[in-house]
Amino acid sequence: MRKELFFVIIVGVSFLLFPSMKIVQDGKGDTFSDCVGCPDMVEIPIGSVYIGSHQDEIGRKKGERTRIKAVISKSFAMAVNEVTLGQFRMFMEETKYKSNVPVYKGQPLVGCNYFDGKGYGYISEHSWENPGYPQREDAPVVCVSWSDAKAYCDWLSKKTGRKYRIPSAVEFEYASRAGNSAPWFWGTNPEQACEYANIGDSALKDKYPSRPIFPCTDGYVYTAPVKKFKPNPFGLYDMVGNAWEWTNDCFTYDLTNAPIDGSSYVGTKDECNFRTPKGGSWISGISWGRTAVRSKDGADYKSFMLGFRVVAEL
Repeated sequence: MRKELFFVIIVGVSFLLFPSMKIVQDGKGDTFSDCVGCPDMVEIPIGSVYIGSHQDEIGRKKGERTRIKAVISKSFAMAVNEVTLGQFRMFMEETKYKSNVPVYKGQPLVGCNYFDGKGYGYISEHSWENPGYPQREDAPVVCVSWSDAKAYCDWLSKKTGRKYRIPSAVEFEYASRAGNSAPWFWGTNPEQACEYANIGDSALKDKYPSRPIFPCTDGYVYTAPVKKFKPNPFGLYDMVGNAWEWTNDCFTYDLTNAPIDGSSYVGTKDECNFRTPKGGSWISGISWGRTAVRSKDGADYKSFMLGFRVVAEL
């Protein structure tokens, strides 16, 4: 009873703090795919929406952007879903691409970062082909770095003749929100998360008892096939959960002068050694599984919960 009352109170307070601000009209844009095996793309309409988080938002992290109105005046297309294992495999087989090996304190980090329930650490045997758990070809590829994602975009651009790239943090959040300024594009209720996202849920709790979770069940411990859950009003799937997604922004703690027009933040060389993943993943609870949340990871870092999707210029 107390637990149920707790979430009722949270939802009620959240509704007052984050009323839906649908500045952008709901509606799916034109869809296309530039080649067999290429990502399915949907045109994202121009418009504006409040991004960032309110000071009292549930689970707000230090360093999140204070709420501000972002204005997108140039239309772009975004992949309907995260790049899948099968799509990334096609890139790897065609290019024979070799990924950079990150270095930490003078030591190479071979493999991919993994969580065993107690702590994190690189495991040399893990990779995009083996992240440490079973992966279907239609699940999002993980254990890929920002550098890997950029290489995929460069290959896709050359293959199709259209400019593909990694989305900026503002583009990603704008597209994820689809006009809604609440903690999630579906609104303020964390109990609805499992209708729209593969996030930390009761299935995850059985595997990792110490992890905080959403109060629902999505049926997946690890990644789920893309398009398994309901899309947002722009027709995008898994903008919250499934896999953290790289954005192109160099990481900065101070967002005071960061762009709000959809362009990427480009800072100092030290800042650009780190990039800004967004969206949360299958292991994220409420605080890390929100639209405004962002992370900081090295450009060559690889994690069993981190993938990407692409955008295309129109």
